[in-house]
Amino acid sequence: MTSFGAPINVYGQVPGKVRSLDVEFVPEPGCPVAVTNGRAELDLDPFDVPMDARIYIDYKNISQRAISAVKFRLRFTDAEMKDRGTWHAPDMELLAPGASGTEKWKQERVDPRATSLKVRILQVKFQDNSHWESVKMAELAPNSAGATSGGGGSRMHSAPESRSNSIIPELPQQQSPPSNAGQKGDSGGQTAPANQDPFTLGR
Repeated sequence: MTSFGAPINVYGQVPGKVRSLDVEFVPEPGCPVAVTNGRAELDLDPFDVPMDARIYIDYKNISQRAISAVKFRLRFTDAEMKDRGTWHAPDMELLAPGASGTEKWKQERVDPRATSLKVRILQVKFQDNSHWESVKMAELAPNSAGATSGGGGSRMHSAPESRSNSIIPELPQQQSPPSNAGQKGDSGGQTAPANQDPFTLGR
């Protein structure tokens, strides 16, 4: 009888492939928050198809008031700058004036045509419950206030907005849990309840 020995898992020996995306912060006049650094990496399968995206953002409170929450808009775009998936990501971290915060997300649904990621500050909530809002909030008027799309992610569930041109199937909207609930920022650990969007509180 011929023995062939133990089976060999060829796929398990293939090193993981990673492709970086260009990250661009879109500033807006009067915005109290600035993104100081950003990195986005796609994990690829053996056929170079994206399996997920890992996104890392550093940001800073450039205002003279304490901030209790920031909502980001993140958008994958292709080589022609077309929208290939957009979602909103709230971060509840108390930041004193001049303080910095960090956030990371894992997006499990990525359009294979995506070549870059655009980051915009959509809303900022100050500690006194007043708000700053992007001009882009006017585009969301037909939708529910503070809408955050639902989907798959390890720290924040997210999916493209309903207006996206993405080929990725869309999911029913649902609230996203805070991505760093329970963590403390540079100036404290004030957070909103895990099942609520911070921008629906205190209005």
